Amino acid sequence: MRIVHTLRLALPLLAAPLGSLLAAADSSYLSHGEDEGFKCAGIYGSPGEHTGRRSVIEIEIPPVPPSDIALAIFDYPDIDWIGIPVKNGAKVSDAEAKRLGPYISSGGRAGDGDVQRFVICDNETITMDLCSDADMGRPLLNDRDDNGQPRSFRSVIYSDYLMLNRSGIGYTQLEYKSRVLDGNSTDKSDEAWRDQARTSVVDGATLDWSSDGTLKVRYYVNTTGFYCVDAASIGDFTARVDWIDVHGLLPASEHPKMHIYLALTIAYITIAVAWAFMSWRVWSEILPVQNQLLGL
Repeated sequence: MRIVHTLRLALPLLAAPLGSLLAAADSSYLSHGEDEGFKCAGIYGSPGEHTGRRSVIEIEIPPVPPSDIALAIFDYPDIDWIGIPVKNGAKVSDAEAKRLGPYISSGGRAGDGDVQRFVICDNETITMDLCSDADMGRPLLNDRDDNGQPRSFRSVIYSDYLMLNRSGIGYTQLEYKSRVLDGNSTDKSDEAWRDQARTSVVDGATLDWSSDGTLKVRYYVNTTGFYCVDAASIGDFTARVDWIDVHGLLPASEHPKMHIYLALTIAYITIAVAWAFMSWRVWSEILPVQNQLLGL
């Protein structure tokens, strides 16, 4: 009976390693609404020269309802560089922006003397020389320091404006900039590519358009970190986000526990073998008990 009691105590613990085997990748859904378009999760990086499985953040956006979405993907420590702080019509210094921190307002119009963070490239920010026409709709990045030099981010920041089910199956601002504005298209008036299923590579991400207008954005993660996906739209939209790292579908938070799960599995196997051996030794005594229980 003590053997049965020991096994009964051990069985619930078997769920730990088994649960790790059945765990899926970190997944979230994005939608229109306050805080519904901002999701983060940890993920292990895979260097660019890595030849095997790559760590990737995959976003799948259906074509219905038609949506125009401003999308940013970044490592959380770089969140301070999403948006540009402005005071009295001019960009504020890095030191002042860091000092003010959370007191900087976003959205709407700031009063005179207040500091406001502009996060989307629009007509107003173009007039203020914070971005250009080629960046219309994209999330703004504070990618220059006080000396005008390019800023170093922890990881590549993907910033794009997605136009689904529009002018064909759809396109993004980075695609348009690469194909048309940067002169990579033989005919700048040719827009047939917007109607075609295609794969485009832009700013560390791959864009896969299916024939029905579904868009899959794959952002490749080179450095380990806590990565966020921020999506905003004035209309309704839905999207699924999966953080799939180099170790497969196991969530990054579960991977450090694998050594513990291995030790527990070995311990469970040892207990099971010992239990089977002791049961075999007293099998002639256990069998009548089992028969009586079966009769009940």
